[in-house]
Amino acid sequence: MTDVPVAPEGTRDAAAGDSAADPPADPPAKPPVKLVLLCCLGAFVAFLDSTIVNVAFPNIGETFDTTDLPTLSWVLNGYNVVIAALLMPAGRAADRLGCRRSFAVGLTTFTIASAVCGIADSAAVLIGARLVQAVGAAILVPTSLALLLPMFPMAKRLAAITLWSASAALAAGIGPGLGGLLAEHWSWRAVFLVNIPIGIVAVWAGRHLTEQRERSGPTPDVLGSALLGASLGLLALGLVKAPDWDWASGRTIGCLVGGAVLAAAVVVRSARHPAPVVSLDLLRSRNAVGGNIGSMLFSVTFYAVILNNILFLTGHWHWSLLTAGLATTPPPLASALVARPAARLAEKFGDPLVVVAGCLIYICGTLLLFWGGGQDPDFLTHWLPGAAVMGLGAGLVWPVLGGVALAGVEPSRLATASAANAAFRQLGAVLGTALAVSIVTASASDALGGARNTWYLSIGFASGVAVLAAVTVRRTTAPAAA
Repeated sequence: MTDVPVAPEGTRDAAAGDSAADPPADPPAKPPVKLVLLCCLGAFVAFLDSTIVNVAFPNIGETFDTTDLPTLSWVLNGYNVVIAALLMPAGRAADRLGCRRSFAVGLTTFTIASAVCGIADSAAVLIGARLVQAVGAAILVPTSLALLLPMFPMAKRLAAITLWSASAALAAGIGPGLGGLLAEHWSWRAVFLVNIPIGIVAVWAGRHLTEQRERSGPTPDVLGSALLGASLGLLALGLVKAPDWDWASGRTIGCLVGGAVLAAAVVVRSARHPAPVVSLDLLRSRNAVGGNIGSMLFSVTFYAVILNNILFLTGHWHWSLLTAGLATTPPPLASALVARPAARLAEKFGDPLVVVAGCLIYICGTLLLFWGGGQDPDFLTHWLPGAAVMGLGAGLVWPVLGGVALAGVEPSRLATASAANAAFRQLGAVLGTALAVSIVTASASDALGGARNTWYLSIGFASGVAVLAAVTVRRTTAPAAA
C-alpha cells in the first residue's frame, strides 16, 4: 500500500552508515525463512489493524459514553487517511534513510502508539494515537516489501510480492474474528495491546535484516502528502457529518468542494514533482487505469460492507462481538482461497471476463445478504451463503485487477507499481468507510434499512467496476497472481 521501490541499480547491501555504492550481490537461491517471515510480519500488523478495530466499535462507544458514530469513525478513517497520504513518500524516504532503519522506526512508532491506544482515557486521545499508529504503519508497509524483494532473484520477485500480499490478506481476514475474541473476553483495549509483544519481538529480530539504501534521489513530496491527507480528511468529514449537518448545508458543501479542490491540487503537483505522492505515470495505459481505478472503486464497496456488516450484526441481530467478528470472516477468507485459481482463470479466459464475472458473483452475494438480513438471525441459513458468495466474487476481482495494474511494468518498477495500486485501494477504503458511516447514521432508527442502503451502494460500485473493466481492460500476458 505504499511506494516500495525495489533497490535500484547503484544501491548495495550495506550498513546504514556506509557511503560506498558497490553493486548488490546476487541474492541466495533460498532466502532466509526467518527474515522473509519478519518482512511479511510488517505488512501483517499494519493491515491487521485496518480490520481488527471494526468489531470493537460498540465497546469503544460504551467506554467513552458516546454513540456518536461519525466521531468514532475517525478511529478507522483517521488510520486510513494517514496511510493513504504517506504510503509513497514513506517508501521514498526509506530509500534515502535506509530501509532497515526505517523499518525499525516504523515498528517502534506503531508499537508505542498501540500502547497509547490501549490505555486511552478519551475518544480524542484514542483517535490521536491511531493517527500516530498509522504513521508507523505507513512506514512499515513500503519498507517491509523493499527489504523482502532483494532476498529473491529478479525472476522470482513477483512471487515475493504475492507472498507479501498474502500475509496482508490473511491479516485482513482474521482481523474481525480476532478483534471479537479479544473485545468480548477481555476488552477492546486488548485489540491494540496485542501489538506490543509482536512489535518488541519484531524490532529485536529486525537487527538481522540487511540494509537497503539509495545513494541519492529526489526528496519525497511532503507538501503533496499534506495536501492529499487534507483532501481525504475533508471528503471523509463532509460525508460522515452530512446527516447531522444536512447535505445542502454550507459546512457539508464546503468540506466536499474543498476536498475536491485539494485533490485536484495533488494531481497537478504530482504531475510536476520528481518524487510525487501519486505516480501518475503509472496511469498512462488503459490497463493501468482499469486496474488502479477499478481497485479503488472496489475498495469503496468492500470496506463499506465490512463496517456495515459489523454494525448490522451487533445492532440489528444483536449478536455478540465475537460472533459478529467470526461472521464477517468468511468473505476475506474466501477471497484468499480463490485468489490463485482466479489468476489461472484470467490467463485462460482473459482478465476482463474474470473481473466482470467476479463483480456479478459479488453482487449476487450482496443480494443474498439483502434477503437474509430481513430474516431471523441464522448464520448457516441467512448469513453464510451471502457472505461466502461475496468473498468468492471479491477473490476473482482483487488479484486480477492487481495483475492488470502491474501488466507491462518493467521488473525494476514492480514494487512501485504494486505500491501505487495499494495506495488506490486505501483511497477507496477511506471513501467506503465514510459512506457507510453516513448511511448508517442517517438510518439510526432503522438498522435494517441502513444496512440495506449500504448493500445497495455496494451493488452500485461493483456494477461500476464491471463496466470499467469491460471498457478499459485488455487481455494481458502478465501473471494476474500479483
